[in-house]
Amino acid sequence: MKYLENQTEELLSKLQTEDLQSLPTAATAQANPSLEEEIATQMDFEKLTELCEHLKDAVQEILRSGGLYFRIFSRVKSADSIARKIQKGKYGTEENPKNIQDLVGLRIVLYYYDDLSICREILENTFQLIDGWSRSKYSSNEFKATKINGVFRFPEEYFKLYKREAWNLPIDTTFEVQFRTVFFEGWHEIEHDMRYKSLLPDDEFWKGSEELSRVLNCILANLELSDWSLVQLFDQLSYNHYKNANWELMLKSKYRIRMDESSSLDSRILDLFDRNREVAKQFFKAERISLIKEMLKLDNPSVDYNLIVRLMNKAEVHNEEIAAICDSLASEQEERPYQKIHLAKLESSILFHLEQPLLHRETRKSETEFANAASILYKWARFKLGSVFDDIPADVSSYKNCLPGYQLKIVYQPEGTLFSLKLDHIDSKSIGTLWHFHASVKPGEDGNLQFRHTTSMDMPRGLSAHATFSRPSFLTDLSNKVGIMDIVRLGSKAHFATTPEELDQGIQLVKNPRRRLPVILIAQCDPESGCSSNNGPWNHDMNTFTVNGTRLAKVVGNYCHVYMIDHALVESYSQFLSCSAQDASGSICIFWQESKMKKRELYTRKMVIDTQFDFNRFAFHDVNIHEKAFRHKLAQIIKDEHVAI
Repeated sequence: MKYLENQTEELLSKLQTEDLQSLPTAATAQANPSLEEEIATQMDFEKLTELCEHLKDAVQEILRSGGLYFRIFSRVKSADSIARKIQKGKYGTEENPKNIQDLVGLRIVLYYYDDLSICREILENTFQLIDGWSRSKYSSNEFKATKINGVFRFPEEYFKLYKREAWNLPIDTTFEVQFRTVFFEGWHEIEHDMRYKSLLPDDEFWKGSEELSRVLNCILANLELSDWSLVQLFDQLSYNHYKNANWELMLKSKYRIRMDESSSLDSRILDLFDRNREVAKQFFKAERISLIKEMLKLDNPSVDYNLIVRLMNKAEVHNEEIAAICDSLASEQEERPYQKIHLAKLESSILFHLEQPLLHRETRKSETEFANAASILYKWARFKLGSVFDDIPADVSSYKNCLPGYQLKIVYQPEGTLFSLKLDHIDSKSIGTLWHFHASVKPGEDGNLQFRHTTSMDMPRGLSAHATFSRPSFLTDLSNKVGIMDIVRLGSKAHFATTPEELDQGIQLVKNPRRRLPVILIAQCDPESGCSSNNGPWNHDMNTFTVNGTRLAKVVGNYCHVYMIDHALVESYSQFLSCSAQDASGSICIFWQESKMKKRELYTRKMVIDTQFDFNRFAFHDVNIHEKAFRHKLAQIIKDEHVAI
């Protein structure tokens, strides 16, 4: 990004050459109108506000998954506020070339003091932190409000929402997170208005009222003591409940997480704790952060006493009898709460597009292949809108009907080998959202059947970043029962190259100019590199691959080719890549189709392991972080390119 060019540079130059003494003081100064107008012109604040809300939602969902008690606030800096900062000459000048980093700000207010370190770790592992954390510094005999700030890069997947060209201003594409405790929240607001914005130095601010300054320190000391005392209080309360064998209350006061208040601990666990207090003691002494990390691995858990025991037993206690009891208990998943969304201007987005020939076998009649494909699409449409249009025939036929919010048109002409459907419906959960599905099967130029499908959506601007990809559910059926082709057959399984001939087939596919979909080649690691704990046959140990290609193919295999290459072939493969065998070993390479006009993307094993993710939602999952996170990244790259037509 380039800063301080064109008109912005001229505006700043004017500010620097003016007689600053003639300007109003900072307390009463108005931002330069020209600069403020320039900022408003260059930056889309409506989109930035939407981006800010998505960031807030993402952080909120993560912290809620951990059961933490918190409140979260967000804001986007206004054009006036940005102009004031630039006007002071502290940003974007030769003397002060640094950029504003808090364009978007999140403030997280925590109920418990010990959650500060826990949340810092969560955020560090989820987003890409810049330059470490900023904390309040004070001596042992000095009291200041606890303040922890961190600056993170905008996650690329969220910043895609900002469609306008980047601004020419001294502003980084970063956001700031501030952590505070609930006791200091009110104090921070007072301090910000009464002291931070004041032009007077601190000794002048309290001149003639030094005794009040001392009282202020006493207030701060009491706030800090309250933070510390609250945690100590619940720790002591937990111990008291442990001594009195109040097991549920012991767990509640020990772990201090949001949970179902109506739940109760299973009677078998209560009985075990009564019989064996040493087991109960292990749960009392376990680390609270272990529970929170285990909860972050779950998808919207329904938190009760039994879940706490199950997760802590898995993480720290490891009692076989507890494990057996927990295995017999069914964990209910908490449903996402419905949130009303206000109507807004609709934007259209293509969420899926695929246009490929279907597989033709000499042993099958083309009429049979057409009938099978038409039946799969027809059954899908009938299943989607059967409850709306109850007169849809059971057998494949032409059909047309519409109701407010719903429309279905099917054209079935077996004599002309033509099937097409157009299906539109409102979204039953998201207000103001319309889905559109267009699919067809008909003969192509070569006489073989051609399949085409597009899924699109019209949605309010506030939802436009949430829906980026949506594969139709019938695609797997069509692929398995009929077959989708792109030079070779596509499918939800990876191709394994274990012989030179199989490697050559993969390379020839990459070189084929008629190929219309991307190819991902994943080379096996050198077993001597220590990439796996099992040096047995590679096809029995996916850990010998930097990324698990079989799982990747299940996600993208119907619109992307996935090949896994035996390490014995890496030397030959490296010659094709024009790189060393060391770089080829464990590498991942994406070869785009010619229509994309993009160079191949090669990721060595070292690059994958060293990758820093700007938004790593898998940081607290059981599997090794880089494999799952990078596999997700690969799938997202393919999905993003797939809909960019």
